[in-house]
Amino acid sequence: MYLNYAPRGQWKYLQYVLQMRQLQLLRRHVNIGAKPPIQTVVALPAGRIHLQYYSQRMESLAERSGAEDTVMLRLRETKNSEELLEMILADNLERDHLVESLSLLWLHYLNLDAPHQEALTERVHKEVLQRIDPHTAHMDINELSCSYLYLRKMHISNSESTVEGILCRALQAIDTKEQDDLVPLTALSRLSVGINLERDFFTPLVCRNFLPHLERHIAQCESEEDVRLLSTCLFQLHQLIDEELLKDYKQRVSELLQRGILSCDTPKALLKLLHMLNIRVWSQRHTQLIREILLTLRPCLHQLETVDIKSICRAFLHHQEPAELMQPLKEATEKLLADECTPDALACAVPFGEPLQREKYLKMFHQLLYSNAAWQLPQASSHFFSVLRTLKISNISYCNTYWSGVIRELDSGPEEQMHLRFLGHCQRYMNFNNNLGGTYRHFGVERKLSRMCMSAIEQDIAGRLPSKVSRLAAFVIAYGHTQLSWKKFPNILMSKILTMAPQFDILDCLVLSRSMQIASELRFRQDTPPLAAMQLSTMDSILIGCAERHLANAEQEPLTASELSIIIRTLSHRKTLKNTLVYMQALSLYKTLHCKDLSSRVVRDMAYNFNASHFFVPELLESMFGYIAEQHEHITGDTVEKVLTCSYNLGYTPASPETLERAASVLLRDFEQMSGLSLVQACLALCFYKTIPDELINRVFCVKFIQRIEDEIQVCYSKATYPERVLNLVMQLNRTVCLDLPEANVPWFQQNYIEAQLSKKSQQPSTFGRDVKHLLKHLLKEDKYFRCNHTTPYGYQIDFVIHFDRDKKPMPAPPVEATMLDRITKVAILLLRLDSFCENDLTALRGPQSLKMKHLEMMGYKVLHINEHDWNSKYMMAPGAKANYLKCLLQISH
Repeated sequence: MYLNYAPRGQWKYLQYVLQMRQLQLLRRHVNIGAKPPIQTVVALPAGRIHLQYYSQRMESLAERSGAEDTVMLRLRETKNSEELLEMILADNLERDHLVESLSLLWLHYLNLDAPHQEALTERVHKEVLQRIDPHTAHMDINELSCSYLYLRKMHISNSESTVEGILCRALQAIDTKEQDDLVPLTALSRLSVGINLERDFFTPLVCRNFLPHLERHIAQCESEEDVRLLSTCLFQLHQLIDEELLKDYKQRVSELLQRGILSCDTPKALLKLLHMLNIRVWSQRHTQLIREILLTLRPCLHQLETVDIKSICRAFLHHQEPAELMQPLKEATEKLLADECTPDALACAVPFGEPLQREKYLKMFHQLLYSNAAWQLPQASSHFFSVLRTLKISNISYCNTYWSGVIRELDSGPEEQMHLRFLGHCQRYMNFNNNLGGTYRHFGVERKLSRMCMSAIEQDIAGRLPSKVSRLAAFVIAYGHTQLSWKKFPNILMSKILTMAPQFDILDCLVLSRSMQIASELRFRQDTPPLAAMQLSTMDSILIGCAERHLANAEQEPLTASELSIIIRTLSHRKTLKNTLVYMQALSLYKTLHCKDLSSRVVRDMAYNFNASHFFVPELLESMFGYIAEQHEHITGDTVEKVLTCSYNLGYTPASPETLERAASVLLRDFEQMSGLSLVQACLALCFYKTIPDELINRVFCVKFIQRIEDEIQVCYSKATYPERVLNLVMQLNRTVCLDLPEANVPWFQQNYIEAQLSKKSQQPSTFGRDVKHLLKHLLKEDKYFRCNHTTPYGYQIDFVIHFDRDKKPMPAPPVEATMLDRITKVAILLLRLDSFCENDLTALRGPQSLKMKHLEMMGYKVLHINEHDWNSKYMMAPGAKANYLKCLLQISH
């Protein structure tokens, strides 16, 4: 039987239940069956004794009322953990003193290095636990939760009898609370954090009785402290939180924001709230509230601690809004990097950097990458990878050094295998985009990770959890390094994928389809062995089945825009799935989305999907423009550029010109923050719609901006492709402005570039072009009556040009290009390949081709086109059909 308890499966807990002691503990937590005879249960006092103890305790406290507890003062005055431990062991401390001493020990623990922390944990285990044990039966819920949290934070195991007893007592106290007796929020917060540490338990099972108390606390939430503690609880227990409870909490928080109880004066509560709302499983559903929180935090940004600034940076980079935060965060991250040059700080600063800062960041990256101390910092490999991808580093030496460092990290300890932490490295390697065109491979890290994945699948409890198997199997499918990997995938992988297919969620399918794409392009690019081909076909069928299941469930639980984008990307990874019925069904669901479902992140993802696939869904594109019009104050120029470029490439024109005016205003606002390439692409799209403002034309066509472009080219990440791409787009923009907007008085300054490109370009006609040329020659009798591969003064390429005289007869082309000839017709024949049209609509001509036709007509040409799809269709295969088609097209009678 295969189990998948939750999106964040607590698989390690299943290892615990293999031990009888932990199985008994679980039974007590959930009140299943008879109570097992665990020693801590037997030691619990009867109610009368318990009341007698508290009566005596209250009398003792009464005697000391009116003055500060001198023992407590002495505890708090200790300067280090050694003094505190001596006091704990020397004095016969009361229960409240012991609880306080644990919290103080934790503060000292934080200031120690790793070896001294381990030594302190050992002393607490051997010497302090025995002092606490007699008192656990008499602790109240606050003392129990406090003791449990700090013991767990100091890595005292849950299997210790004292810790077990404390947790059992706390959970029992919550389970037996009367309906009107509310468990303090502080206790719930501490317990939820402690229980989640090291993932020893399956949280929904252990903490299920927390929910009624949380519901009442949400209803009574009135202060920043309540918000902070509730956010901690919801973050730790997110697997238990349903949509209704979260909606109630968000509504309560919104009220507190409106009343000013939450403001820039309460950053800690807002940061906890932001952290909770930004959980991956639901972050896209809270974009509006997250935006409001970020804007509230803006005035106090310069006062926040380093860790808080990093947290805000990550939230902004994930959601890509609000735009008002870009400049403050840029300044904050630059200051952060100046104060501490660490991989974490560099990863935060690089996304806000300008192209001219790239060299500076590369030097910092080099310094950190070759520093052993930097690699010892928490999550260093993850931060290094962020920098590596953001800067698009193509230096193979840096890439080798980074992945070799990952191997050292994998060899550093058993935690990588025990907690499946190596899955993060698997995901990063599969997503590695280092501008090397998919040619880079590090076989050492591939072999190491493949062995770890197969070991986990075959021997670990993770091999029974679909959410884990999908990720483990994906890496092995993508890179191989298993027995007989040259001809097939391991049988155990196929067996588990087939068995677990009905339990795969949307993200599981995405990672599997990505692995199949990598395998097809990397391992089986030239030839796919028959066994591997059969297995890939089987997995295609599984992905189709999963997609159908997810889309069918959408009738009861509508998919979000983000989930729908993931399904479409899953199917688009495989060419064999792009023409399936389920793919078209998924695309049609885009028509049901509304602006309220969108966010900057979702809009960018969808623009990427449609730009890459050339699929055309007008309703969705209109929704994306609607989001720009509605949220123009908060979205960034980069987001606007991606939508404009996508719609231009697909040839879509938005319904309202006002939307394009809003887009232009955002580009003007963020002009200095955007790259030159993005600005040129956005301006080209606005020229296509004839809505580019004069101010934007003046700012682009000036010496300062041209110099900016040249400087960016000098420091670009890819000298092979980036300069050519930018210069070509500048030429297209210059041409479009000259032809469509002559009143702007922008000169044509690209003729030298056009001639240079022509000298480098080799003409290799396709079968399509040779076929048309042969028939034209036969039809017009001589080569002199038509010109092939003609280039206009503005650099447009025309496949065939024919001149007709006043009697509509072909004539030799004049030696000089002229815009208008007396009663002479210039006919331009364009061969439109399949990629000239949208993928799902062969009548929808894409933007660049539409613009070309319009400009050729402005230059005096009568533009005709031949569609490759029609030319190669079945009815054109009949004898003489193609010749007759050309005759009719050119209106030639003979």
